[in-house]
Amino acid sequence: MLRWLLNRGYALLIIGAIALHAYTAVKAYQIADPGLGEYAAALSALWFPVIAQIVVAYYVWQETGSRVNEYSIWILLWLFFAAVVALVARIERRLKSR
Repeated sequence: MLRWLLNRGYALLIIGAIALHAYTAVKAYQIADPGLGEYAAALSALWFPVIAQIVVAYYVWQETGSRVNEYSIWILLWLFFAAVVALVARIERRLKSR
């Protein structure tokens, strides 16, 4: 049962990471200066995902005035889900060693 849950968790984690990566590129495009800056921001977000997530979260925070906003909530939810998957993996490993 745990192995089944863990396999689904890994798959959903990867799908969520890809979706968050695409969402970051779209948000970078939206908040960049019009013109060539939009494309440069989107391409940079695709090439450097973690740095782009930090930069986009910062600029959305500056725009909204709130650290927990429409963008950062998705990052926090993904991190929470990653922690849950890691916890299930640890529980399964402990149960196997018994």
